[in-house]
Amino acid sequence: MMLSVGKIFWLIIILIAVWYLFKIIEKRKLNIVKNNQKKENEDINKKGIDAFKCDVCGLWSTGKKCNNKECTNS
Repeated sequence: MMLSVGKIFWLIIILIAVWYLFKIIEKRKLNIVKNNQKKENEDINKKGIDAFKCDVCGLWSTGKKCNNKECTNS
């Protein structure tokens, strides 16, 4: 079986097409993973934390009392 210029040309075209097909599939997989991570991060950000703003110093603190050492409300 002899390889002619035409057969080599078509072989190269088919290989390039398969290469780009796999690149497109890989990009779609990465986009799906990124979208899933983005949704998870948005869900985490929506949960928030329990905090309150001190009436005296204005510092946001967690817990039941102000965490500012200089505040008179702590």
